Amino acid sequence: MVVPTPAIPTFTDGTVVHATDLNALGSNITNLYNYNQASFISQRPCVIAKQTTGQALTGATFTTVNFQAASINTDNMWTASVANQILIQHAGIYYVFSQLRYPVISPYNTANATDGYILANGTAFGNSITGQSLIPTANSIGTTIVATTIVNLAAGSTLYLGAQSSVGVTLDTGVGGSFLGAIFLTSST
Repeated sequence: MVVPTPAIPTFTDGTVVHATDLNALGSNITNLYNYNQASFISQRPCVIAKQTTGQALTGATFTTVNFQAASINTDNMWTASVANQILIQHAGIYYVFSQLRYPVISPYNTANATDGYILANGTAFGNSITGQSLIPTANSIGTTIVATTIVNLAAGSTLYLGAQSSVGVTLDTGVGGSFLGAIFLTSST
């Protein structure tokens, strides 16, 4: 549905206002309301939940990442009481992004793997909407996995960050650490 850009009519003192002008004003208020996804919000919903302390991962076990803080949280999408989840408050199309920061895995072995997946509406691997798997590098800088996607989400949808390493590790908080974010782009189509 394409909503026309609202055009607010102007009125002059002493001039009789006709019903069509008043009806147009009402329609434009409705259009403005629909432009804002059936609400009047003061700012675009946006969240970045991040780890401030590393989380231990058991080797070869798919785990959802817990976060300790939100650097941005304009729509109360992340709460400490549900530390591994982002809860979408307003339906729409969102740019969703994540980073997982793995430490150096030693000794280097090409059989090792580090994985990161963004999950929607569930914490199982089958709920993945995007992700990546990398073999750790042979140097001493660790591995960073970045995943992004654009997705249509209903109000009440949940987002999670899933991690897995072939060996037990503790996620690193350096070089940006691990985080999950969502930015509202536009209303659902």
